[in-house]
Amino acid sequence: VRSNLNYFTDREDHKIFLITSSISGEGKTFSTINLATVIAYSGKKTLIIGADLRRPRIYNDFGLTNDFGLSSYLTGHLKLDEIIQHTSIDNLDLISAGPVPPNPSELLMRPEVDDLMKKLKDKYDYIIVDTPPVGLVTDAFILSRIADHTIFISRQNYTPKSSIESINE
Repeated sequence: VRSNLNYFTDREDHKIFLITSSISGEGKTFSTINLATVIAYSGKKTLIIGADLRRPRIYNDFGLTNDFGLSSYLTGHLKLDEIIQHTSIDNLDLISAGPVPPNPSELLMRPEVDDLMKKLKDKYDYIIVDTPPVGLVTDAFILSRIADHTIFISRQNYTPKSSIESINE
């Protein structure tokens, strides 16, 4: 997958990938972790942003905490260097979602998101944003403005065929 993405992106630097799907359980987080790990193993400085502010869980897969994260930064409670967590994998960092806010979509619409991405592009070669399903909430659509590329995950015998039709639209 990494090789194919490099081919389609013309080997440009500072790639921001947004990973989404139509419904829960299709493998967004699994795909995010595996893609980010392979990129980090190739020596590229990689960051995962857990942008599912409603049901955060990616931090668990790394044995890290969700006591602070993206929501903490967007609400002005913490600075950037206070929300980045280092994983056990060389070159791979994580910004978890942080405490569940009462207004996830509104937080993601703030200009602070754009400012955050500008700062992160200077620090990382690749940024992979793990989002909630696009078929359930608008958060992935809102975040699409910051992504260079969107990866839509579908799962055989699981993803509704109508969701595939929606992608084409």
